[in-house]
Amino acid sequence: MAKKSNKRIWLAVMVIFLAVVGYLYGTDRPANQPSNSAHYQLEKTGATATVDFTQSAKNIHAAVDAVLARKDIRLTDHKEADKEVPRQGIEGKIRWHVREMGVKVPADSVESLQRELTTAVKKSGGELFVIQPDQYQGTPALRLDIGVKDQLAGDAVTVITDKLYIMEKKLAATQTPVKTRGELALVIDDFGYTKEPISAFAAIPKPLTFAVLPYRTYSNEAAARAISSGHQVMLHLPIEPLAAAEQSEQITVTVAMSDQDIQATVANAIQAVPGIIGVNNHQGSRGTADKRVMVNVLSVIKNHSLFFIDSRTNSQSIAYDTAHQLGIRSGENNLFLDNEDEVAAIKRQLRKAAEIAVQRGTAIAIGHARLTTATAVKEMLPEFEAAGIKLVFASELVK
Repeated sequence: MAKKSNKRIWLAVMVIFLAVVGYLYGTDRPANQPSNSAHYQLEKTGATATVDFTQSAKNIHAAVDAVLARKDIRLTDHKEADKEVPRQGIEGKIRWHVREMGVKVPADSVESLQRELTTAVKKSGGELFVIQPDQYQGTPALRLDIGVKDQLAGDAVTVITDKLYIMEKKLAATQTPVKTRGELALVIDDFGYTKEPISAFAAIPKPLTFAVLPYRTYSNEAAARAISSGHQVMLHLPIEPLAAAEQSEQITVTVAMSDQDIQATVANAIQAVPGIIGVNNHQGSRGTADKRVMVNVLSVIKNHSLFFIDSRTNSQSIAYDTAHQLGIRSGENNLFLDNEDEVAAIKRQLRKAAEIAVQRGTAIAIGHARLTTATAVKEMLPEFEAAGIKLVFASELVK
């Protein structure tokens, strides 16, 4: 019995000893020792607690710099500063270091740069939060917001440490072009459905106009890549076709809608695609022939100072004429390029579009976001140049 009692006493003493040590360690820990988070240092001064993300920021800076150096990308501009803001609902501050940088990158290198940055930043403890179209010192750019996310007193906190603005690096012309005989705008419809065509068209080093559907999986990515690679973006607005079974988009302007519903649908679609400067219709063979529908559609487009291109999916369309009557800069499709989804057939249509441009001085042709169409356009560039066909943005041909 004595041995068992001694054993119990010894265990009780050990438990008390460990509890005291744990208490002393927790209360006597230096104020600037790191918290449980790997992202910040916690500095206490009386009742004030400063959360310092500076070291995490510097780790992310180093990861970004390493990727840029490895790809031989030089900064066009660079700003940095220490930042400090009050904490919300508690006495104290949040401190970190922030940078804003501009770089110029060839269009065909943007995607690989994003991939490498995502991987490198993740290894450094950060995240790539935002990829979206923006402007940098007046130049269209793709903005990447990079930083770190953590929890403070149960609240999620995001700290942006690096804002990287990616602009297109123009390649020097290799030869003097021949005299221009006609201007041709290529509008590429249906961006948003799939990912693969985005890079293929973004890499084409001539002006293209991306027509991007709202609400699709790859819509924002298509718009961002278009702008970062020097192309322009339009909203590809779904409007009701003649055959109800052919309607491809759930949110579509229909003839059964009230004036208010039409206007709200158009306004929401405009807000859904970033960086647009114009609109053309997706399908719409029924809706573009209806005067009331088009007056409501176009009134919203006018209020947003956008131009309009009638895709001419119906020979009875009154969209182009209505746009002119409302004082909207507008144009209309002269030729569809890829009703046959084969490179050779698309190239024949591109030659027809070039002939129209020579005959009339200008032409607008519409293709779709398919790899076959991208291949055909790319392969036709030397032929266009030799024939005096200048590729331009759709915005340059609307009147």
